[in-house]
Amino acid sequence: MTGSDAKNAHTELLSLKASLFDSVTRFPAYPAVFDRLKQMTQNRLLGLVVLQFSDLERVEALFGFQRYEEILKQAASKIESVNRARFSGTLLPTMRGVYDDGFCVFVPCDLLVESPLSLLHQVAERLYTALEQDLADQNLPGLSLNLGYALLHYNPFLRFERLVHRVVEAGAAGAQRREETERVLRELEIRQILGQHALSTVYHPIVDLGDFAPVGYEALTRGPAGTPYESPEALFGFARESKLSQELDRQCKLTALASAGARPAGSLLFINTLPSTLDDPEFLDDKARDLLGRHGIEPSQVVWEITERFPIENYDRFDSTMRAFGDLGYQVAIDDLGTGYSSIQTITHVRPTFLKVDRSLIHGLEGNLLKQELVASILVLGGKVNSLVIAEGIETERELGALRDLGVPLGQGFLFGLPDQEFSPPTPLRV
Repeated sequence: MTGSDAKNAHTELLSLKASLFDSVTRFPAYPAVFDRLKQMTQNRLLGLVVLQFSDLERVEALFGFQRYEEILKQAASKIESVNRARFSGTLLPTMRGVYDDGFCVFVPCDLLVESPLSLLHQVAERLYTALEQDLADQNLPGLSLNLGYALLHYNPFLRFERLVHRVVEAGAAGAQRREETERVLRELEIRQILGQHALSTVYHPIVDLGDFAPVGYEALTRGPAGTPYESPEALFGFARESKLSQELDRQCKLTALASAGARPAGSLLFINTLPSTLDDPEFLDDKARDLLGRHGIEPSQVVWEITERFPIENYDRFDSTMRAFGDLGYQVAIDDLGTGYSSIQTITHVRPTFLKVDRSLIHGLEGNLLKQELVASILVLGGKVNSLVIAEGIETERELGALRDLGVPLGQGFLFGLPDQEFSPPTPLRV
């Protein structure tokens, strides 16, 4: 074999290994272990537990692939820990596929001697409970775990590898059915929340970074306390899944306005809105003046925050709505700047009063030159389009100091206080 042939063979070997072993979890894809699985059946039975995450795509989109992969790594570690502690390492954890988020844990025949289905159920529930507790500790509302399990009965007249494929599909289908059942229940719960008007609003100050005086308050929605829907991320995630985003968004706006009359005189009210609900007739023309007037609010005191996390589907329709907003006297902010869809295009259509820089660019700003350059660029952009920049998610005095050095005029974050149902003044600072 020549040196070139050896190099090619080595490259092919690495490629084959990469196709069979998941680099994130360090587990093999199940087709890589057919020989071991055949030994585990002892020509009788083989159990399978499928553990499938739901909505990891949303986590990856919002928080990045690193957070997504960290969840998978922790899940793999927990499966290994339970395997060693409870089953003496006899289970065989694998992945459904490389870079997949479905775990296939095979249970040997030895553990399924007396009552196979009942014992398999016990193994499945033990694994599920351990991973579900870890998932709760992640504090990522909306992310859930689905469970399925199945039994393979050895049949010498059928190809073993095909039997394994079939049992994996059966286990995954069980997990899918569980997910679909939970989705139906979540939709019913969202409809109940909307029907009972069970939302509430807290208000978070937005301050002048020069003297820390409040210039306005952002209205933040909360679902029923003590439920999975208390977090707005979970609430809107489930609503989007159930195609109830528009109904939820509308009720959030109405709930925010209901208590807003008590805010300090002269302060602005920032209200989040989806791009798809901007043309709600309730908030346009004379209907809007009547609605706001009932709560003692002028249209010029309302700032609609248009999130960058969702695309604007129709810019012609969007332009028409923006003109109507301008005629009413509304102000507009582009929210989550730096995270979403076509920021520059949106800004040119909106001509916003405010640009809100996403917290991902603010966290650790004082020690990150790239982030500082990006924020400085947004300040230049704000000057060009006559928009004031608001830094979101300020949590430390070091971040605050870096923002003031850059010349960012406005800010928001836990450093100035927590969101509250009352319009609380910002926390006093001497920086």
